[in-house]
Amino acid sequence: MPAHPLPTTLDTDAAGPLRQALLARIQRGEDIHCDGVEVSRIGQACLQILASARATALARGLGFRIDNPSDAMNRMIAVAALSDALAPVTAAGKA
Repeated sequence: MPAHPLPTTLDTDAAGPLRQALLARIQRGEDIHCDGVEVSRIGQACLQILASARATALARGLGFRIDNPSDAMNRMIAVAALSDALAPVTAAGKA
């Protein structure tokens, strides 16, 4: 399954669409696989949505990962102390 490309700006306006896209994948039983290479700005709301998607994926036995996080994304994850909450998860039953 191809990665869900994250938009350049993940601010409050982007939070709703991001939540809907990730929730749809979870409801279809798909692993959450995002690509953060294009992210130049990310706010707390979208970080919380990603962390919530990871927790939900984990609870449902689905995988979660963010590939190619940009420097800006990595900085904000560190500032928000969400490194553990956004760590990759392997889907249950998958290697």
